[in-house]
Amino acid sequence: MRWFHFIILIFVALMGIVVQTTAGQLLWFRTPVGWVGPELLAAVAVFVGLFAPRATDAALAGWMLGFAVDMTLSGGGAGLPALLYAAGCAGIFQIRGVLFREKALTQMVIGFVFCVFVYEIWTACDVLIFGRTGGGYFRPILQTLGLSIYTAVLTPLVCAVLKRFQKFLWVARSSRT
Repeated sequence: MRWFHFIILIFVALMGIVVQTTAGQLLWFRTPVGWVGPELLAAVAVFVGLFAPRATDAALAGWMLGFAVDMTLSGGGAGLPALLYAAGCAGIFQIRGVLFREKALTQMVIGFVFCVFVYEIWTACDVLIFGRTGGGYFRPILQTLGLSIYTAVLTPLVCAVLKRFQKFLWVARSSRT
């Protein structure tokens, strides 16, 4: 990854944080299990995993996006989102050769699986290691499933917006292997 593209990706992450913490809060709603809403940086991470030219670019960008999530959601398990995002982006990069990554349904499914992977492990860590139950053991799990579904629905929209700026994010357009 060249520095120019890395700086642009940092800018995208910062814009994702700004949107997530300001206008993105309007998309959140209260449910019986708690507040549920989309994680826009997770949708950006899915785009990175699907369209990055190299695995190291995907993992590095995923780590950076996870670090941005970690900075906005302070609490226990600091550093865990960065590692989970990096692992998730690298995993998406590894399996993308067998996917129709341009299709909205594929992006939705990958977005759901990515969010379940990252946020369920993060929730399990909070519950099992740090003892934060938030009103029971199943409430945070159901809340994370709601977050995953909501993020999956918005992932094709985020991918379509970022697809227009792909030439600024990567050195060369990626190809199917």
